[in-house]
Amino acid sequence: MKRVAIIGAGISGLVCARSLAAQFDVRLFDKSRGVAGRMATRRIPETGALFDHGAQYFTVRSGQVQPLLEEWIDDHVVAPWRGTVVVLRPGIKTERDPTPRFVAMPGMKSLCKHLAKPLTVRTKMLVTEAHHSDDGWVVKTDNEQSFGPYDWLVCTTPPSQANTILGEAHPFHTQLAEQRFDPCWATMIHFAQPVPVPYDAAFVHENPLRWICRNNSKPGRPLDEECWVLHANPTWSTENLERTSEEVTTNLLEAFAQAIGQPLGEIRYVTSHRWRYSAPATPLEETCLVDQASQLAICGDWCSGARVEGAILSGLGAAERILAAGG
Repeated sequence: MKRVAIIGAGISGLVCARSLAAQFDVRLFDKSRGVAGRMATRRIPETGALFDHGAQYFTVRSGQVQPLLEEWIDDHVVAPWRGTVVVLRPGIKTERDPTPRFVAMPGMKSLCKHLAKPLTVRTKMLVTEAHHSDDGWVVKTDNEQSFGPYDWLVCTTPPSQANTILGEAHPFHTQLAEQRFDPCWATMIHFAQPVPVPYDAAFVHENPLRWICRNNSKPGRPLDEECWVLHANPTWSTENLERTSEEVTTNLLEAFAQAIGQPLGEIRYVTSHRWRYSAPATPLEETCLVDQASQLAICGDWCSGARVEGAILSGLGAAERILAAGG
């Protein structure tokens, strides 16, 4: 059985691995303690708080993803989120946004954990180099370990990290170097009492924030723990990228109070997280990049639309190209 190494155990890498697993020996490597990438969930044991501080939800418009969605719903790992989502503009009445949205349960990370169950995933493995020779691909980690050879290499990291791993000789170096990502500061707040607003989430305009969400309005979350996630907009996040978490938290709490038009209640817990590579500024129009000669595939949410569904389509596309090549 031919072997495939996948760098990155986010949704793209996991969907790709699941699609290949019946015909290939697949190994995934991820630098984090667990899977999920930006489909992240943070639990605070001391308070019972649960925060989806990365991807907030996902939508499904593609016929390719619809069967997967139905499977995940049947497996009770995904459910529709029927929270009230509005648009907030200063001086303008809120507008409802009726887009159908889905979330993993009990946190966004849960879908990735579900997909990873039958797979071999090496976590806490920071891949620093990947080299191709006549024998195939060998990957090296920051603790000087080497793995391989593999017949195919799939890289799902952000483009700049992929270029660092692959070096300047790979055929997509220039294309990846041109990709730019927007950062995002995310603030997580656990309130002692419910925030008295008639909605569960909002797209925010004319404010440092672009998104606010009552996380406990999502299915599978602890209903009695009032947890909110705030996402700053790309401009503000870029301008304040290197500030401390404490400084950012202070500013975004003020922006939250301004957005909802009332002072904030007692806070039991608050922190902020910096997503340096939150979303591609200009997503690649191609689903994935594949070089048949070296048997290299590059995919991720910066291809095919920049959203969770785009990341899924990118992983599926890479797997389809590998399967079509016959391994």
